[in-house]
Amino acid sequence: MKRVVIIILVLAGLLVISDIYAQAPKPSPSPPKPSSPPKPSAPSPAPVDTSPLTRGSFISIAQKVTSGVVNVFNLVEMGAFGTLRKRGLGSGFIIDAKKGIVLTNNHIVRGAKLIVITLNDKRSFKAKIIGTDPIYDIAVLEIEKPPTDLKQLTLGNSAKVNVGEWVIAMGQPRGMEYTVTAGIISALGREIKIGGKERQTIEYLETYMQIDALINPGNSGGPLFNLNGEVIGINTAGGMGYGFSIPINAVIEIKDKIMKDGKVIRAYLGLNGSDFDDFLAYTYSTTIEELVKQLGLKEPKGIFIQGAAEDSPAESVGFLEGDVLIEFDGKKIGAIKDLRAAMEKLKPDQEVKLKYIRKEKEETATVKLVDMDTALKKGQKPQVPEKDEDE
Repeated sequence: MKRVVIIILVLAGLLVISDIYAQAPKPSPSPPKPSSPPKPSAPSPAPVDTSPLTRGSFISIAQKVTSGVVNVFNLVEMGAFGTLRKRGLGSGFIIDAKKGIVLTNNHIVRGAKLIVITLNDKRSFKAKIIGTDPIYDIAVLEIEKPPTDLKQLTLGNSAKVNVGEWVIAMGQPRGMEYTVTAGIISALGREIKIGGKERQTIEYLETYMQIDALINPGNSGGPLFNLNGEVIGINTAGGMGYGFSIPINAVIEIKDKIMKDGKVIRAYLGLNGSDFDDFLAYTYSTTIEELVKQLGLKEPKGIFIQGAAEDSPAESVGFLEGDVLIEFDGKKIGAIKDLRAAMEKLKPDQEVKLKYIRKEKEETATVKLVDMDTALKKGQKPQVPEKDEDE
């Protein structure tokens, strides 16, 4: 009996102990780690066109836009009897059907005595030049007595273009009418000199979209389309498997100025120079670091001055090769693009203050800007194409 009682007591004790451990408080969780501040979000990229690409995409766009693309013939007076013959041949497109407004390249209509616009249905009309911009190679034309059934193209937004995006070019390469080529946007913001023209200034230089759609002589002035059939650029040059197109946003900005004033009014300084890049170092057979040291600069910023155009405001300053422009109109100049941004906002006859480094010493000067169109006409002869093509 005692043994039974003892066993019962032992079991009861074990149950009590088990219950105590079962109700023991659980260890409190470790305090949460302080959260790190959120990282700043990157700017949203331009929207990407993810619509499926099919053979029908190109067909529908070509059929939709052909009526708004035109051929542009530049006729100049030749011979003792005042005969006219074709001098320039290119492409263009209608942006205002009611007024008969056509956009094309300046180099197509340069020197023209008569301009003829031909539609895809073979009807031809005389046109006049409203105005041109040789810097951005843009010309605005107006069809005389435009028919009421003209078709205008829809303009897109070149700021939303992405590298790798499919594009379609239309024009008449080497005189073959209404040819369609396709490719992609290979690069944006290309700064190049086209047509071998030597500029007397670094203040203005157009930027292009590089494309791999085939562009041959005759394509110049023609439209570049996205897959929505919207014009996103004017094709202006090509060769060796690639081409260049002027972004339509820049074109429309220039067009508006031409429609308002008959030309683009720009301030002109006439400075020649270079950024501190590898090409500059190669030109002087040195390194950027050594060049900066020789010039007494703290860092490779500013414009390395290499000269000035004859009779220009920049020439009146007396710049020497190796001077470094560091400030213009109160704005710091770290590269040529900074000077271009400042020049875009200035007008002829404005006085501006320049600050530059010469032999480790800071110098200042004040110049009065002039009208660029007037200055270049004084210093350059008009260039007329020598071939029966647009380039």
